[in-house]
Amino acid sequence: MQLQIDPHQVHLWHLYVPEQDDAACEEATMALLTPEERGKHGRFHFARDRRRYLMTRGLIRTLLSRYAPIAPRDWEFENNAYGRPAIANALPQAQRLRFNISHSASLVVAALTVEREVGVDVEHTGRNAPLEIAEHFFSAKEAEALRQLPAGLQPARFWDLWTLKESYIKARGMGLSIPLDRFSFGLDEGDGTAIAFRHDLADDSTGRWRFWRMQPDEAHAVALCLERTAVEDVRFVCFRATPLLASVEEFEGTVTRQSPGS
Repeated sequence: MQLQIDPHQVHLWHLYVPEQDDAACEEATMALLTPEERGKHGRFHFARDRRRYLMTRGLIRTLLSRYAPIAPRDWEFENNAYGRPAIANALPQAQRLRFNISHSASLVVAALTVEREVGVDVEHTGRNAPLEIAEHFFSAKEAEALRQLPAGLQPARFWDLWTLKESYIKARGMGLSIPLDRFSFGLDEGDGTAIAFRHDLADDSTGRWRFWRMQPDEAHAVALCLERTAVEDVRFVCFRATPLLASVEEFEGTVTRQSPGS
């Protein structure tokens, strides 16, 4: 079944990775991959990592085929100078699509838009937050604000900041070539998410990006960065999927915070 997506929408796909291998599903998904993808799959040492990689690649190929008449195995991707993949198929319906994908140990989240850049990050918040790295990866302002919080509130703030930062560098398509301490989020300034950039980081601190924080379940935090366009009334459509999209369920996502003006 083909799905429609318009410039007002962001489609968020959630796939919980199975805890055990399924031989039939694995065989069917492997058939969709390129030789390079199959080679990378085989280099993972642990079965859980191979399973997650396989489900991630299978998800992006099968979900893209819901939006353009291209078979899952026929999608082509090319990486930019920083390694971020983009759709290489020449079909106009494919060229207008933008996607980004992130995974934790057990949850894969893919964000899909049209004609605007998007970045998404998901983290498993049930594990201990590595608060000690804040001094190295957060801005001085963020690290200080984190230290000032009561101890019980620090882990949630850490994950909010970490996912927001990851979503931004992924939307930019530059990954960790953008140092995480060169930009700063203020989460206590009004009801939204304020972002500021150091002068040596080439970006518009007010006009280009919007941010959301979401909670798909009690154990995960998601942040999304979306490029602004003339279309500003954004609507999220959330899907819960099984491998190879054998089952797809639309559900109501929970947005916990928005950026100013969202």
